[in-house]
Amino acid sequence: MLEAIADEMLMRVVATQAAVYRARGQLEQVLHLQWESPAGRAFRDRAAELAGKITELDGRLEAARAEIWAARADLAQLESSILSGLGPLGPIVSPGGLPRGLLDAL
Repeated sequence: MLEAIADEMLMRVVATQAAVYRARGQLEQVLHLQWESPAGRAFRDRAAELAGKITELDGRLEAARAEIWAARADLAQLESSILSGLGPLGPIVSPGGLPRGLLDAL
């Protein structure tokens, strides 16, 4: 179940990164335009600020993605150690009864 949650988180991070890449591409197109008016230059400057914030966001998303992958690896290792520690299953007990095979051993 925890792996399913990690997978869902990973899918959301990847989807967010895709949106960030699209936004970055659109902002880069704005930054390459030549602006004649003060309002146009102010718009370009604001777009540059947003591009910087988007770059920072992308770095954080990449770090989150790496942490999710590390958590998935930890979960897999934990699951493996739990399963290896169980060994063969113990005797099966019927509700209100003795474990099967108990009387056979006597």
